[in-house]
Amino acid sequence: MNQLSNPIGARRETLAAEVRSEVERRILSGEISSGEKLNELALANSMHVSRGTVREAIRSLIDTGLIVTIANRGAFVRRLTVDEIRNLYDLRGAIFAMACAATARLVGQSGDARLMAALDQNLTDMRAAFAKDDRPAYYELNIAFHDMLLGSAQNPKAKDVYDGLVKEMHLFRRRGLSVAMNIAQSIAEHEAIVQAIRAGDAAGARLAAQTHIEGGLERFVGTLTDTHAGEDAQPQDDTYARGGGADPSDAIDDSRTLQRASSPQADGAPDGGSAIIR
Repeated sequence: MNQLSNPIGARRETLAAEVRSEVERRILSGEISSGEKLNELALANSMHVSRGTVREAIRSLIDTGLIVTIANRGAFVRRLTVDEIRNLYDLRGAIFAMACAATARLVGQSGDARLMAALDQNLTDMRAAFAKDDRPAYYELNIAFHDMLLGSAQNPKAKDVYDGLVKEMHLFRRRGLSVAMNIAQSIAEHEAIVQAIRAGDAAGARLAAQTHIEGGLERFVGTLTDTHAGEDAQPQDDTYARGGGADPSDAIDDSRTLQRASSPQADGAPDGGSAIIR
């Protein structure tokens, strides 16, 4: 995909950090695709920096889980297995449910008119984006919705962990956008969360949040039944995801992947044919 845009600024003391941030941005935005090899020369030319600086940035991103290296092959954007995706959903669901419960308790104790107004506006904007079939706008609003709730839970450590999980999940979220009913279901689940928070119902908010994340997994798995499972998620015996010798550019069409995955339907996200909505 596109590895040829956005020159980096000239401040040498922050150059390495800038290059790292730009490479990360291109991965998370889908400009550099899951499974794609990172072209050091193309990246260096596009940012007007040395290949050594790009190489340093790539190495520093390995610990984020976004990149894997293969001996004598180079660095690739990581492609997750279905089992790894399940684990990420499980962790994300636990943290998001906790955050929604904490937010509901805080609203019930002291109220938060500003937060509730922001959530209501977000829902209004989501409905408008859905009505116009503006999928990129919906995707950004969806991210903002979850971010608001994590921020309002007043648990910075949980938010840090959650943000790290979400970064890894960007590696497979940009699949073909599912049918309109999936976005409608996602909005309905968001509405249930907001309703419980407004009522100060911590248990109800936790349940609604967990249901929403579980529904997101089901909708994601539904995309695997509509396309080739290996395009964004590979079966567990994929060795490249663990740093082995498999070729990350090879898509795997393996019915076992679908058998290990749970039930149907799909989440959504943007990008003219790539994304998942939670």
